[in-house]
Amino acid sequence: MWLPDAMEAPTPVSAYLHAASMVKVGVYIFARAIMSAGTVPHEIGVVGAVMATITMVYGFLMYLPQKDMKRLLAYSTIAQLSYIFLALSMSIFNSKMAFDAGIAYIFNHAYAKSLFFLVAGAISYACGTRMLPRLKGLLRCMPLLGIGFCVAAMAIAGVPPFNGFFSKFPLFAAGFELSQAHWWLLPLLIIALIESVASFAWLLLWFGRTVPGEPSAEVANASAVPMSMKIVLVVLIVMSLISSVIAATWLA
Repeated sequence: MWLPDAMEAPTPVSAYLHAASMVKVGVYIFARAIMSAGTVPHEIGVVGAVMATITMVYGFLMYLPQKDMKRLLAYSTIAQLSYIFLALSMSIFNSKMAFDAGIAYIFNHAYAKSLFFLVAGAISYACGTRMLPRLKGLLRCMPLLGIGFCVAAMAIAGVPPFNGFFSKFPLFAAGFELSQAHWWLLPLLIIALIESVASFAWLLLWFGRTVPGEPSAEVANASAVPMSMKIVLVVLIVMSLISSVIAATWLA
């Protein structure tokens, strides 16, 4: 529970912790351990995959009732890290594709989640609130924030051509390939696939409620977003499109 409670921190700090540093330490150490250990007992892969799936479902169920945008993103981070643990756990069964998918997921998620958190921060700065029910019509009054919200949501949900797709697709491809020899992986992958679709539907629902339409009072009276914030958002929007190419080149 500490992760959502840490949302009291300033948004740039939240973005840094949730996207690129502290929450990635666990998956980084797990990946390094797999690389360094040589042959890893398959039991570790079984436990890792099962626990990752349970955590994924927990993260999804917990962010359903959230109305605070940053708390929703915090629980989304828990669910997204579960995909990385799932990929790395499957790589123990001698799947290089699964391992590469997990590493690419770490890289790609950093940009998409940074973008989402900084969009939340910019909205809070301009509108004085980050409570989703009080936000509507972002695209009309603050088009860059509306576009950033859309790009971040689709990247995290794994919609092509955004970077999240190029992490989730090889993860599921490797998983379904492994499930031919390890039948128990199939129900876990089906649960993960359902969570991915449901997560996209939930983010799409909030997108429809907050981005298009007539502006709410908070959005209509919003102050201007500084140029420094806009530049950062533009950079992260671009990286949410091309970071998968960089990751693929690096892994090759």
